[in-house]
Amino acid sequence: MAIRDTFSSLFKRTAKTDDGAAYAAERPCLCSPAWPGLETTANGFTLPAEPSSHYSVLTNPDIGPFVARCTGCQARYPDPWVIPQGAPMPFEWAQD
Repeated sequence: MAIRDTFSSLFKRTAKTDDGAAYAAERPCLCSPAWPGLETTANGFTLPAEPSSHYSVLTNPDIGPFVARCTGCQARYPDPWVIPQGAPMPFEWAQD
């Protein structure tokens, strides 16, 4: 089984919202200063995201299911990013 298939079975893809709209706008950030914060969503939970010098397995657009966007204008973040260490896990059982 491919890595993408494994992650797709664990996490709902985040490029689209439940109603089919794009989760993040495909355009430059409109905020001033640009990129005041990043967020992503997984399994219905909003998670923090942060710029990075590299992708993680989950945030690599060729493998993982996640998309990061600006917290201000919802533009899709175009560079490598990660979910920070210590962020809550996106599962109902982990929220208690």
